[in-house]
Amino acid sequence: MTTASAAKAKSNGDSKAPKMEVKKNPETEQENFVLAIERRIQKVEELTIVIEKWRKLNEARKQMKSFSLGNDGLSATIRLVDATGREFKTSHNQVVTTVIETVLNELDKSISLTEQQINFAA
Repeated sequence: MTTASAAKAKSNGDSKAPKMEVKKNPETEQENFVLAIERRIQKVEELTIVIEKWRKLNEARKQMKSFSLGNDGLSATIRLVDATGREFKTSHNQVVTTVIETVLNELDKSISLTEQQINFAA
């Protein structure tokens, strides 16, 4: 067969190129499924940790709020102790109020940031 006749045979459809078939490997599909399940389980575990953090922050906020409401402004005392045992203690009303407000604000910020971490997107 000459080159011209070979080209003519190809253009007439007489010569067929081999077809490529892609066969799925069941083992690969199973491995991908297992990896997807493991990722979802890991996501649930991470969410559980974040949700627990959110609960603890809300409980701390609730306790601080009830302390604030129960505080008559006259008998509350703030006491700070460092690692060496040195102590700072005050009953000054403005200091106590400022510390309570600061703690509540920081708890609110932490709660807000934690709520942003709670999502169910993959």
